[in-house]
Amino acid sequence: MIQILDNVFNNKDIDTFYGEFRDFTAWKFTGGVGEKNWRKFDLILDKEHPVHSKLFKKSDEIFKKTLPSLASTHSCKYNYASGYVFGTHHEIHSDYPKDWGITVMFYLNKVWDVSYGGETIFINNSGDITNSVIPKPGRVVIFDGSIPHAAREVSRTCIELRMVATFKYGNK
Repeated sequence: MIQILDNVFNNKDIDTFYGEFRDFTAWKFTGGVGEKNWRKFDLILDKEHPVHSKLFKKSDEIFKKTLPSLASTHSCKYNYASGYVFGTHHEIHSDYPKDWGITVMFYLNKVWDVSYGGETIFINNSGDITNSVIPKPGRVVIFDGSIPHAAREVSRTCIELRMVATFKYGNK
């Protein structure tokens, strides 16, 4: 299951998220070489933060509306924001074992051109890309967390920080 929702936020909210995460967030650089060979900027979201709280509320709303049958058995277990620039790397991974959880991911950029790359790709068991989602402003992608996926590298020509907020729902 992979579902894309566009225009989830109005322009004012998109501006607010973009400004908050681009200009006022103290990102932490994480990563290295080893089992998880990724390098990215990272931030744990705070439910009490006035801007982050809008994302928590919208995530729960989308989860309950999209998958009402799971609302009584699943809750948000983990949340964070990630940022990528040219030269950072994200490996193909799954968020959960099969049938365990759902991921809700918000793209936080105000502008994004397809030439910037940075799409989220989804992989099947044969290693083929089955879906590719451009990080369009106001877009949300909801998917089965067991599906292998990754953020593709951002283009050298992109001067933006590719930013997402991710909410992972699992068994209570």
